[in-house]
Amino acid sequence: MRKVVFIILIFSISSLIFSQNLDEKKKKLDELQYQISREQEHIQKVEQQKKKSENDLSSTKEKKQQSEQEIKKLKKSEKEVKEKLDTTIGNLKSTSSYLENLHALCQDEFNKLLFAHYQGVLYSEKKTDSHLLASLIRQTADEIKEIEDKKSGLEKVKKKENRSYEDLVWTRIVTNKKKKKYTTQIGSLEGEISNYEKEWLVALEQKKMLEEEAAALDELIMKLQADIFTEHYTYKFSTDKLIWPVKGEIIRSYGEQKSDLYKVSTKNNGIDISAVTGSDIVTVEDGVVAYAEWYNGAGKLVIIDHQNGFHTLYSHNNSLLVSKGDKVKKNQLIALSGSTGSTEVPSLHFELRKKGIPVNPMNYLE
Repeated sequence: MRKVVFIILIFSISSLIFSQNLDEKKKKLDELQYQISREQEHIQKVEQQKKKSENDLSSTKEKKQQSEQEIKKLKKSEKEVKEKLDTTIGNLKSTSSYLENLHALCQDEFNKLLFAHYQGVLYSEKKTDSHLLASLIRQTADEIKEIEDKKSGLEKVKKKENRSYEDLVWTRIVTNKKKKKYTTQIGSLEGEISNYEKEWLVALEQKKMLEEEAAALDELIMKLQADIFTEHYTYKFSTDKLIWPVKGEIIRSYGEQKSDLYKVSTKNNGIDISAVTGSDIVTVEDGVVAYAEWYNGAGKLVIIDHQNGFHTLYSHNNSLLVSKGDKVKKNQLIALSGSTGSTEVPSLHFELRKKGIPVNPMNYLE
């Protein structure tokens, strides 16, 4: 009877632990689904911003093209008006010169008439036809008036054409400034579009990673639901602190990582340790190799089951020195570091998982 009660008690405790673990997984899945929804909203927002910038870019390029065409027309008009102005200035110069000659001629004729008058007074025998000289002076004076009217008209034309030319030059300068402004705006908008494309790709990749993680978690929940009994682990290691899997500087910490440039947050389930390609990667504790091959963005990956409720993950390796099912000892060489998968620099991505849930390795490492 006591044996039956004991079995029932064990079953009840197992079911309770299973239920709690499953609830945690479901809660985690809900959180992932919420994050995926947020990333989708962010992607749509970035797409809208990019579309607006593309429309602005198209409009600005059109304005720049119009200003370039206007500058060509203005330059052509400038040339035509300048040619007319030069012709008018030339005509004005020749008219002014001719007018000066007429004034000199008129003065000379007047002097002759005056001389003839006094000569007739002093010497009666020497008479000159003053009427002829007076007639010549009148004709010259009439021509002077006509030429002065012509000169006045040419000066008005010159003033008008000069003002027209100056207006064209000023309009061209203003239009050229607009063209430069549009050129600057085009460069700025192209930069914005480039940044939006980067941000969109980052957000898209983040959404993809979250979806993959949610899918894997969903699969794990299904597996847990299929199991009636759960294994009991000690959750203890042979020592209080674990050894480091590789020596190097931490270049990415555990937890949420924010990018101010792209306004995107990502979560790091482990730590990333800088390691020169070919560095020794060792296991932090005894265990059995549960996985040892290429895995998507993780590159060449090793997963060690320490058979105490903990698993450790070693990603981005250059080469693997163990196979699935191998028993390994603490500090045993299991891989050589590299930069396989999604990493941009040679490094080791190290994770510590308790009951499948990521925990901060820094709380366990020496």
